[in-house]
Amino acid sequence: MMTVKKEKKSLSAFAKQERISGWVLLIPMLIGFVCFTAYPLFSSIYISLCEYNLTSIKFIGFENFKKVFQDEWFLESLKNVLIYILHVPVGTALALIISSVLISISKGSMTFRMIYYLPTLCGAVAVTFIWQWMYAPAYGILWKTLQNLGIDFPKGFQFLSDDNFMSSMMVMSIWSGMGISILMFYATLHNISDSLYEAASIDGAGPFSKFIKITLPAISPVVFYIIITGVIGSFQVFTQFEVMKSQMAIYSMTPVWWIYLQTMSLDYGYASALGVVLGLIIIIITVIQFIVSKYWVNYDY
Repeated sequence: MMTVKKEKKSLSAFAKQERISGWVLLIPMLIGFVCFTAYPLFSSIYISLCEYNLTSIKFIGFENFKKVFQDEWFLESLKNVLIYILHVPVGTALALIISSVLISISKGSMTFRMIYYLPTLCGAVAVTFIWQWMYAPAYGILWKTLQNLGIDFPKGFQFLSDDNFMSSMMVMSIWSGMGISILMFYATLHNISDSLYEAASIDGAGPFSKFIKITLPAISPVVFYIIITGVIGSFQVFTQFEVMKSQMAIYSMTPVWWIYLQTMSLDYGYASALGVVLGLIIIIITVIQFIVSKYWVNYDY
């Protein structure tokens, strides 16, 4: 009886020690979360309800939020981003096609994967400067290449004009962001058992049926991850657009760029309101994506 009690006491002491050790390990993370996430978040929500600058702060309720939905530049920036988001599914499809080709070749696969991944190692500013030079009228390498192929441009055509700017940015983003997607698809496709395809072939399944019944369910979680992170990143895009255009233009404006400009004009209350609205939009779209994913993502594959 005494032995059982001693064992219970030792177990209780061990459990307390484990609990204390756990909290000790969690404290640095909790401090970082409070200081760099929770406090800034709640501060920005409060500031969004105020008229705030460097010298004074005045509570004005939801006036800043009323102004947000009357702001032509912000609303146009949202439209621009909704167009820009189209590069996400296009880039995902291209990455899947390239990964399928790479996994079918025995030699040179690693070399090609390294080549496709290289743009990811470059900073956003460096990539944008490269494409800015490529898009440059008359002397840009893209102009020269297409002209050498016999493609003539209409008079006054520019890749970065108001009509072509967004499609040009989409091409650049697909090129610079495809490397990670290719590596993820390659790893996923490589892990699909060949026996599944062999069994499907015995049953008379064709390439399309194999893709729908085997490949797509296997890669669906990766597709969902790439799409959801790509959409969130598109709403937060700033550096590439600001460097490529440098000057304000309503057809090239993005929400984060507009928020940045409000911050530079010291209108912190309105900038915070814009940030809160943008954050809510991203949350709503992300929740919708998770709800829809239940009907096509196979997590149990």
